[in-house]
Order: sequence, then structure tokens, then C-alpha cells
Amino acid sequence: MYASQRLLTNSLAETMTGEDEHSCQPGTARLEEANQPGQTPVYDVFLGGSCGTTVWRRQLVIPFLKKRSISYYDPQRSVWSENMIYEESIAKENSSLFLFVIDPATVNATSFLEIAYFAARKSPKLIVVFLGKSEWAEKAHPDDIPDRNRTCQLLDRILDAHNVPMLYNIQDALDYIEEEVIGSKKWTDAIANPNQRLSYLSLRAKRLARGAQMRAKQAWNKIRCMAAGVSIAGVADALVLLSCHLLLPSLPLHAILLPLLLVNILVVAVATKWAHLRSQRPRLVADSCGVAIGVQRRAAAIPSPRMSTVTSPLVPKGKSNAKASKNIFDQLGTDDGSNSFVVPQSFRKSVKSVDPPATVVLSCSSMEETNWVQSTAAPVMDRNKISYSWTLASNSLLPEMRMNCLKAWSSQFKHFFYHIPSTKTFLSGMVEIAYMLGHTSWQVTLCVPKEAETLETPTNEEDESQRVARRRRNDCYQIAYCYLKDMAKRRQCKVFSELDEAVRYTTDICLRGL
Repeated sequence: MYASQRLLTNSLAETMTGEDEHSCQPGTARLEEANQPGQTPVYDVFLGGSCGTTVWRRQLVIPFLKKRSISYYDPQRSVWSENMIYEESIAKENSSLFLFVIDPATVNATSFLEIAYFAARKSPKLIVVFLGKSEWAEKAHPDDIPDRNRTCQLLDRILDAHNVPMLYNIQDALDYIEEEVIGSKKWTDAIANPNQRLSYLSLRAKRLARGAQMRAKQAWNKIRCMAAGVSIAGVADALVLLSCHLLLPSLPLHAILLPLLLVNILVVAVATKWAHLRSQRPRLVADSCGVAIGVQRRAAAIPSPRMSTVTSPLVPKGKSNAKASKNIFDQLGTDDGSNSFVVPQSFRKSVKSVDPPATVVLSCSSMEETNWVQSTAAPVMDRNKISYSWTLASNSLLPEMRMNCLKAWSSQFKHFFYHIPSTKTFLSGMVEIAYMLGHTSWQVTLCVPKEAETLETPTNEEDESQRVARRRRNDCYQIAYCYLKDMAKRRQCKVFSELDEAVRYTTDICLRGL
């Protein structure tokens, strides 16, 4: 594996200098604040995202960080080499905040993988800045445009599900970094650094101003409410007084005013007590998991689905694989006790039995190229009596529901068998795999055929711009694939290029109970 990667590195070294995103990857660490000898350097910010010919780091971000003595790791280099993956991974593990800027002028394949991976790991300080998302989705080889759009949608769902802020300009990101790094420090630590004193005092002043503004707004709202209440009460008292005087002209005035005053006091006391109780116990709503949460939620999150599971055989008992129906979805209603897989209850009208969760989740990056489930994976699983689910390899599952399933499974142990069948879904598939690898409780077996890695030259003639776009795409996707294999290696997950071999490996580890 690594021998082929070294060949790739050598072949790309001459053609990728300053060309695209991860053609320039980390070489040596840059730590602006001094560290003691022998200590592991700790960085405040990891500057991920677009590299290549982009200048946002050296023109905008790095001068801002230097001026405030904020330590950073800059991964931008002139030539990429494979041994930089390890150095960059060390820098990521020792960084407190991750900034990923996506520039539409670059392919950004590796950046998408890293964003999905860190979002799944629930990194507390992940920031994504997307400069021109629609422009990025359109700047691609014609064969890759649908996959680029799927990647954007997948990233949106991942960031939304994990409440990761997505910004659209770098200045907002710099303000966020300053607030998180300097604003979170203790008074003595910030004042001790001469480059951070002014920023810290400015942040404190802004916080005080925001607090004062909020309190003034709340006081003004209370005054308005009180004024409205007093006005209504005054009009009501005047009407009552006038009515009593007209109906009972002989009644003394104090006999009317005294009861009216007592009623007003009682109404004010009850209203005050009710408002106090409302503030102490705000109205609660139940999410899809049945947990009561406050209505003032920090950010919208995709709810986890309540999907009961039932089991059904893929190949009916007593029939060989050759005699199985051509349309595998027609057999979902059959259940005769043979080996089974998990199907969401919403996909079936009748429920005949409920079995334990599936051992393996068969997943695919494409919802159209799923013939391998019926022809290769299912017969082997059935023969070895291994339960499996093909929920994530079904074209009946909407794309937004895929993230719901993954969110619902986040705390469970799962073994995913993931297949990328062709180049049509290579990028979005790698992003989803990186998201899966970010979950420490999940095991992933990956199968990527050789023909899925590289976009081949079409049989018809292509113009120069399409040829350059295809070569650029292949180079950047291959580098991203190197990063994905490194993520898998660190998680001790296997990567295969032959489907039969990957299925046999998955079956073997399931039989051994690993």
C-alpha cells in the first residue's frame, strides 16, 4: 500500500507545486510562542483548509495571529509529500482550535474529510468558513458536479447535526478565534502578555457593553409592559368608576375607590407571582428521543429518528441465490426464519418478528449502484448466518435520513462495511467514511475498487480545460484518499480494493467475534 503511495508522491511532486489544495501540506511546525525544550508544542489554532496558491493565511490570518501572540500551525507548503501526514496529525492532536477555510478556487477534497472527521469526534472548537459554496460546487469536472453537490449537502447535515459554526467570511472567523483564545483566558494570564492586553481589555469592554445593552433592553421591555399594563388598568378603573357613579349616584366615592384599589393590588400580585413561576420553570418541549429540552436551543440539530427495526431474509429459505428474485426489495415482506437483516419499520407495512440488532451495516456511497449487496455480500452473510442491515445501501432511504440513522447509532457499537463502487460518488463517499471513522465506537471495513479512484479519460475528445480539471481532480482525490487510509490505519480499520476479499474479511472477523 505504502509503496504505491510513494510512487504517487514522486509522480505528483513535480506537477503539484503550488497547484491545489493539499499540494502543499505540513512540513515543519510553526509555533510563535516559545515552548520549553522537550515539551510537546501546543497550538492555539490549526490552519486547515485550502492551500495551493491561496493567500488567505499569509495575508489575513497569520498577521492577525502574530499581532496577538496566538500560536498556530500552518500546513501550507510548496510541495506535498506523504510523510507530512504524520506530522500534520501530531499538530492536530496538539491544537485547541481548528479553522478550515474552503476556497472555491481549489478542490478541497482532503479538507472535507478532515472536517467530517473532527465533527464526528465532537471537537469543541471547530470552525468552517465556506467562501462561495455555490461557486465551489460548480467549479468541477462535468462528471464530478453531482458528487460535489452531494458533498456540500452532506457537509451541511454533518455540521448542523453537531452544532459546528459555518461562517462565510474570514473576518468573522478571526473574531471568533480572538474571543475563544484570548477572551477565555484568566485576567492575570492575558495581562501578562503585552500583545494580548489590548485585545483582552477590548473583549472585556465588548462583553460589558453587550451585557449592559441586554440589561437595558430587558429593562425597557419591562417598562413597556408595565406602562401598557398601567394604561389598561387605568382605563378599566376609569370605566368601572364611571359606571358605578352612573348606576349608583348616591354611593360615596370612597366606597367605590377602596374596593377598586384592593382589586388592583390583588391583580398585580397574582400577575407578578405568575411571571416569577414562568421564569423559574420555562416551557419544555420533548425531542424525538423523549428528552425534555428548553425551547431556547443553541442551534438546530437534526433529530434522531425513532426507527424500530424488524428482520427479514434477503434470500428466502429453500431458494438458491440463482433462483432469487431479481428485485430484492420485493422480498422484504417474507420472513420464514432464515438468516435476516435489519430493515426500518417504516419501510414495511407488516411486522412479523423483532430480532437483535444487525452485526454488520452494509453501506454504499451510491444509491443506484447497489447490485453488489444481492450478488456478493448477502449470499456470503446468509451462508455464514451473520445478521446484517442494508439500510444505508437502499435507495428507499432519503439522504437526510442517512444522517438521522448515523446520529441515532452514535452511542452504539456498529460495524460498517462501506463500498464506493465508482468515481461518481468518490468524494462524498470518502467524506461519509471519514465521519464514520471519527466515531470511536464504530468499526469500518472499506472497499474501494481501483476503477473508483481515478476518473479515466473519456472515449470522446475533451478540451484542454476539461483535461486539466480531470488531472487536477485525480491528483487531489488521490491525496485525500491517502489521508483517508491513514485515518483508517490509526483506527485499525482495513481498506480493500477487491469486493470479494473485503466481504470475506468482514465475515471472518464477525465469526471470530472481533
